[in-house]
Amino acid sequence: MPADHSYTPDFLTPVPRPGESMSQVAARIAATPGEEVDYQLDIAIRGRRVWPHVLAQHRSEASYERWRRPMPQALATVARDGGAAVATAAAAAMATLFESVLAPDWPRVRAVLDADIGNRADRMAAHGAAAVLDDLGERMRWSGTELVLERPYSGVVDWADEGVLFVPATTHVGPVLFAAERPHPPVLIYRARGIGALGERPAGAAESALAGLVGVTRAALLTTLDVPASTVELSRRTGWSSATVSYHLGILLRAGLVDRYRRGRVVRYARTGLGTALAATSAEE
Repeated sequence: MPADHSYTPDFLTPVPRPGESMSQVAARIAATPGEEVDYQLDIAIRGRRVWPHVLAQHRSEASYERWRRPMPQALATVARDGGAAVATAAAAAMATLFESVLAPDWPRVRAVLDADIGNRADRMAAHGAAAVLDDLGERMRWSGTELVLERPYSGVVDWADEGVLFVPATTHVGPVLFAAERPHPPVLIYRARGIGALGERPAGAAESALAGLVGVTRAALLTTLDVPASTVELSRRTGWSSATVSYHLGILLRAGLVDRYRRGRVVRYARTGLGTALAATSAEE
């Protein structure tokens, strides 16, 4: 496989929609037109059709062929029936993967993703778009007028009127990924902050009635606040990033479950009477 092949056919990662379930995502993947799937496989797979406008982005035909991947046998078998069959098989595989691997931890994954979005939105509001773009991920930079992604091929995506959709991911490592195929808006996929917290489950994060009410992450923070603590202290205790902790404390604060006070330069959080009552009820389960 080429050392620098970061391309994944776009039909496998449809543009996210708020509140969409995995079954709905799988249905959209399955509904991808066969010709669209075939075109994206042509781009990625060695030995398939070469599109002149795609070839023109590479230094030579030889370098393009080196960049493309060999056809996996399992894909070759399905692809004989055309792109629509590939889309159907991919949708079924995605749904099975989610249910078998991701579903049990999906609330925790969503917490990390939501915290990343909230943190970057706050930074953008306070410091402007450049503050977010400059540290979105490796091999991408903001020139002041355009986003530049370092790739072994070259091309320009002129889509200023459509905007760009930023999508955090917890399973991606490496350079920022992008998708830009009309009629869909351009998408940048980057590594979310705080994914280290997914490696271990903090004490008190077990499923409970409290977790069902306020969410697993906020329930863990509420039960962890036996004594007042700062964001940094809670981050150390739970293993979550300070940004994740801060985001969820803000929600607990607005809900009246925690309060905060400043001592010198340190802001500490403490449970309110209501928060303590809920945490005690959870401990009795």
